[in-house]
Amino acid sequence: MRSRLRTLIFTQVDHTARRQIIHGVGRYARQNHRWQTLIPWADLDDWTLPRNLKIDGVIAFPSLRREMDFLLRLKMPVVCVGPHFQNENLPRIDWDDRMAGRLAVEHLIECGLKHIAFVGADFHAPYVAARLEGAREAVTQHALDFSCFDLEPRGHQKGKDATIMKRATNWLRSLDPPFGVIAAADNTGLDVLNALRTAEITVPEEAAVISIGGDNVLCPFSDPALSSVVLPGERVGYEAASLLDRLMAKQAINTHAPIAPSQLQVRRSSDMIATDDKLIRQAIRFIRDHADEPIQVGDVLAAIPLSRRPLEIRFKNATGRTLQKEILRVRLERAKELLTETDLPVAEIAIKCGFTEPQRLTEVFRRELDLSPGAFRQSRRIERS
Repeated sequence: MRSRLRTLIFTQVDHTARRQIIHGVGRYARQNHRWQTLIPWADLDDWTLPRNLKIDGVIAFPSLRREMDFLLRLKMPVVCVGPHFQNENLPRIDWDDRMAGRLAVEHLIECGLKHIAFVGADFHAPYVAARLEGAREAVTQHALDFSCFDLEPRGHQKGKDATIMKRATNWLRSLDPPFGVIAAADNTGLDVLNALRTAEITVPEEAAVISIGGDNVLCPFSDPALSSVVLPGERVGYEAASLLDRLMAKQAINTHAPIAPSQLQVRRSSDMIATDDKLIRQAIRFIRDHADEPIQVGDVLAAIPLSRRPLEIRFKNATGRTLQKEILRVRLERAKELLTETDLPVAEIAIKCGFTEPQRLTEVFRRELDLSPGAFRQSRRIERS
């Protein structure tokens, strides 16, 4: 009888993409019962092999030089994942950071934006450079205005956060709304949102923001909720396990192309309608700020210093929708977000999204999506499983 193969996974679990890598490895292991996957050392500062336990192979997400040196010393098959140390002589499965940058630009183009900015922390980091390169390729292809800003050009320096944010705020103030910002990582996206708030630039009415990463803790709970390109961590983990299996079986392996991300999680930070009309932006902001209340078109008209007919004409020209349809659209998007990311009852979601009764929410869902709210929730859970 063949003995089980013991594999170790070395990675932190501080980001959804890293946790998804573990999920992907686990899915492969469940399909191959001779695998035994071990991850009890995931959060140790120093990687070590367990004593008195035979290990057949390792999958690792190295981010520090000492971690890569540890992997290079191992006398067993090793597969690396993640964006760091790409030039080392170890087999690797990775996601496509250039494509992530391109996808972010394409989303902002769909928002109607012609001015795109890119923000990263340390452009010398390979994954930041690759995402910037992809973004630059896309804006060049579409002949858009493009600017970029390195939050930490000398790498991270303790005690410099206030200086960094002041520089970022001044740079953002130099841009003319409406514009879009791509943050090279989710935590950078939070920095961008903070700097925009300090600069008194409203999101998403004047600036749309999208990050790269897709962390399901940071992004939904930022203010506003942060749109993101979701990195394909689970598929990377699955393919890394498959590659390690072939290495342990001493089979020939081929070079693997990076796995392209294909999913965007769109949230409020990039729910923009690009327009230079300040009164229309004011009307959009009023709707978004009060859509969880039972407001009507008359409430919007009372808040904007413009008579009904001119406002409705200008709003329709800028957005392609009437005021009433925009109110319903914002409510529907919020309901979709709550159905996806919470377990709240449908009746409670309806009230939180400004519908006077649950049946009204169901009617809108069936008319716009041909689904009930419950069926929509179930479909999103299947997609994420």
